[in-house]
Amino acid sequence: MGCSFRPELGAYSQPPHGGLEYGRLREEGVDPGEILDFSVSTNPFPPCGEVLEAVGKAAVGRYPDPSSGELCAALAGENSISPDRVLAVNGLAQAISLAAFAFSDRGKRVLVTDPAFGEYAASCRLAGADVVSVRAVKENDFAFPLEGLVEAVERCRPSLVWVCSPNNPTGVLPGKGQIADLLGICGKTDTLLVVDEAYINFAPPGSSVLPLLSENMLVMRSMTKDYGLTGLRLGYVLGDPRLLGAMRSLQPPWSVNACAQAAGLAAVANSPYYETQWALLRDLAARLLEGLRQAGFAPVPSSGNFLLFAVDSTDALKAFLWEHRILVRDCASFGLEGFVRVGVKSAEENERLLQCLREFREEVR
Repeated sequence: MGCSFRPELGAYSQPPHGGLEYGRLREEGVDPGEILDFSVSTNPFPPCGEVLEAVGKAAVGRYPDPSSGELCAALAGENSISPDRVLAVNGLAQAISLAAFAFSDRGKRVLVTDPAFGEYAASCRLAGADVVSVRAVKENDFAFPLEGLVEAVERCRPSLVWVCSPNNPTGVLPGKGQIADLLGICGKTDTLLVVDEAYINFAPPGSSVLPLLSENMLVMRSMTKDYGLTGLRLGYVLGDPRLLGAMRSLQPPWSVNACAQAAGLAAVANSPYYETQWALLRDLAARLLEGLRQAGFAPVPSSGNFLLFAVDSTDALKAFLWEHRILVRDCASFGLEGFVRVGVKSAEENERLLQCLREFREEVR
């Protein structure tokens, strides 16, 4: 065909993600409800009744507010910030894509702290930028590679630096002092620092770097994860109005649908309900970590609602767990061959996973 397309598409492929493979389920005749999905890291508990009620009452017969004005005002109040510093988005995947195309381009460089969520690098490569990886190492429990990042910022002078806090998939939480140091270096090189806090509400209270927000920094949040709104796709970005304006100019109209806006408003209005869930999940994560250790595995200490650990054969483990209708995340796509990640679920579901892992260890001995 004679039509042309963006050159970067020739080498582009969607990065793998967790979640159910619906095509496979159809082929095998498996009901999605049969699967215990540990491959995703979301709030496993039900939303509050007010959220479900708000979704049911959403005005689906008319276009939603394209600016999500009421939701942004509520999120601004929740974060003690002005509404013009909030941008509502259709999940953080959209926010990442908007930032990539707004702040990176052909001929520019972008830094990514690896291992990390694949959308950072994929979106920036699609925008035409060269992606430079600064890797956290297994031998140091994947500690935040501040020295490597500072050196790379000074050497490459990138347009954009991506940091995930807590990191996905390791669960490592950068210190506020480390982010402040990195932000200082970025300020000297006219580099935008983007901190993805999709899992921040599962970390110890007070972990957010939002107090450091400056004119060359964005903070991204995912209501998909902490508020359990996975099926609605909802998130938001906090930052300087000028930066958010650049992203908004690329955002398709009506990106955040009426149901998502209504659910977000109701969720924010019922924050204590969710804060109780987050505290419970922190406790469940600690218990699951100890259970994994007792089962003979060595999970990486995590500040997220997920745990990363090494296995001798990921293929063998995945096949064994699939027979029990349990799904885990193979982390080879993060560049971590021989590692899997499991989300934290209810106490009963976590115990079912641990029992299967104990049986797996016995079988392979």
